[in-house]
Amino acid sequence: MEHSEEARRDSAGMGAALAYELARKELQRERGADFFGAYIENLTMVAEWNGALLFKASSRVAQERLRGEVQARLELLLHRYAPQIERIEILLEHEIPEDVRGLATARIEEARPVAAARYAPMRFDNFATDSSNQRAFAVAEMIAAGQAPFPVWLVHSPPGRGKTHLLSAIHHAMTTRGGADVLMVTGQDFLEQFQSALQRREAASFKERVRAPDVLIIDDFHRLCGKKATEEEAFDTIHEITRRGGVVVLAANHGAEGLAGLDETLRAKLKGAGSTEILESNTLLRRRILDMRLAHHARVCPGFSVAYDALDMIAERINGSGRDLDGALCQLLIEWKVSGGTEVTLDAAAQALQNKFAESAERRVTVQLVQKVVARHYGMSVQQLLERTRRHAIARPRQVAMYLACRLTQASLPDIGARFGGFDHTTIMYARDRIAELVEKDPALNAEIEGVIRAIRREP
Repeated sequence: MEHSEEARRDSAGMGAALAYELARKELQRERGADFFGAYIENLTMVAEWNGALLFKASSRVAQERLRGEVQARLELLLHRYAPQIERIEILLEHEIPEDVRGLATARIEEARPVAAARYAPMRFDNFATDSSNQRAFAVAEMIAAGQAPFPVWLVHSPPGRGKTHLLSAIHHAMTTRGGADVLMVTGQDFLEQFQSALQRREAASFKERVRAPDVLIIDDFHRLCGKKATEEEAFDTIHEITRRGGVVVLAANHGAEGLAGLDETLRAKLKGAGSTEILESNTLLRRRILDMRLAHHARVCPGFSVAYDALDMIAERINGSGRDLDGALCQLLIEWKVSGGTEVTLDAAAQALQNKFAESAERRVTVQLVQKVVARHYGMSVQQLLERTRRHAIARPRQVAMYLACRLTQASLPDIGARFGGFDHTTIMYARDRIAELVEKDPALNAEIEGVIRAIRREP
């Protein structure tokens, strides 16, 4: 979203911490969740040094990708929100100048709340719960208290439903209390560090480090799926930690049965683990999340406020993830700043968030809606579509519906199978992959399915 010269002048007083928070939100929207999670999520603002804003990348691979694909855009965004920022440098830990290494920040306006400006602390006391996530919350609390009900626990859901928050809360609680050695990494970090260790012939030191803790936490575990050697190392690591009484906590976008590319030996091990799915939030929970996030932003930016009816509207119309809600509030933070610090009204919020509302409406696709539109397209009833028959006239439309349910909804594979009358998740995976293969080869089928997708999105 481009801003007027007036808006740029009004934001001239914005500090680096807040500018980076807003720039991150735009980069997440532009680059997508996968790239953001792999390379931008852990990019840390370190210091202002010799006229440049220094950032620390999490790995050499991340540094190279960020310098090549993100640095110029990040500089532009930061300068837009805080014109005093002209240049940035993306460095590794050892490249940071000695004079600033180890400092939280140096000469950065709003330096102290840098971490808080990006995120509210991820603890149990600021995790909003309802029936959609209560079980996951309860298991996480038990693990943090040293009373893990399973040696391996997998929490899964589509992105943005609180998995990272729960894992971070476990890590925070256990490290604060002490008494247990806890290591938390992302699947991407595990993958990159293991592959780097293999190239440097230092696999032994990597194994020693990841197998040493009493509790190993791996977020975004799905990122290492399909990498055979890394999966084997993960399997051996999980086995070794649990063999001596330790605990492994994993988070992924799907349950064990839905992780594409996962080695069957590791899949079987995860099927035997404790597993909890976080379901989609309802309006009341989204409203509570907004209240928590607004309170956090108001602490970082005193005076920031949003009208109650505007918050109600956001909770009702943005039915996506917690990240979507936070993105909406960050957009309103810009509105508040540009308007001179007056409360963001219902009308102002509606205007500022019209694009986000449109995106959320587009994502509001259910399995039932897919079934309804596909059945109509093929001239049959939903009941006929769900018949247990291998007749091509019904089996092929049913496979198309399963494929589109996987592509357009956030439902898990078991949930999709249940909504098609109790099919196993492997049947859903087969239908998904089969139709995807045919779409690649058959332009006519591709055009037909794209037409069905447009019909689904036009439905009220």
